[in-house]
Amino acid sequence: MPAFLDRLPRVTSLLEFAGSTNRRRAVETNLDRILAWRGDPPWERERLARAIFESYHRFFLEYLSQRTADFRFHGMERLYEALATGSGAVITAPHVGNWELGGLAVARLGFRVHVVTGVQFHRSVTGLARRLKEQASIRVSTPLDGFAPLTRTLREGGLVVLLADGDVFLRSLPVELFGATVAFPAGPALLARRASAPLVFAHAERRPNGEHHVFFDGLERPRPDLPLREDLMRLTRLAAASTERAIAEHLDQWCVFRPLFRTPRAA
Repeated sequence: MPAFLDRLPRVTSLLEFAGSTNRRRAVETNLDRILAWRGDPPWERERLARAIFESYHRFFLEYLSQRTADFRFHGMERLYEALATGSGAVITAPHVGNWELGGLAVARLGFRVHVVTGVQFHRSVTGLARRLKEQASIRVSTPLDGFAPLTRTLREGGLVVLLADGDVFLRSLPVELFGATVAFPAGPALLARRASAPLVFAHAERRPNGEHHVFFDGLERPRPDLPLREDLMRLTRLAAASTERAIAEHLDQWCVFRPLFRTPRAA
């Protein structure tokens, strides 16, 4: 990336950090909980909050320029093991690193990829973000489209990628995250159970040298011998635990701008 483009996110993120009170407060509230859980000193909060804003602005610039040349993949054997069942795979990942480029990179390896999105970045550029995905042969749907398009992709042996810590979901279950009970999306577990598809836990990260890495961290299969709610709780807790680890390890790259630690709503 040219030097002036490398510096641009630092400048634009500082402007948003200063001017976007609600987003800044949401990030700081989330950091208060996580820093206390990790036992980190509270004065780390401002440094991490500024780093999160910069990471998001860097993510936005990287995504629009479609830079995927420097990707590295780890744990691919888990993905191939999941796909060996012939039922596709549900991938769940947090908003860490450049998760959007990670999906594009997986699609460019030749995998059939399907994502579920709401408003991305900003309403003014949501259409552009969707077109960029579709140009990369990524299927896109919204929560209102239901499970039918997703199960179709899984039946074809494809990958459905869902963000585990997002706010685009219709069903949730209460799970523990960083020592608090939160409403965690139940969609990945429910889809995996309905489609008899493996659930793969993943995350992306950005390295200081500009490389992007995608990690397939774990694999779990639905257990149809268990009652539905018990199995959904089991799978959702595993997804939450994987999400918690990825966020804790890359807190300065975790780009969620809403208060996460609220009282869970019923599934």
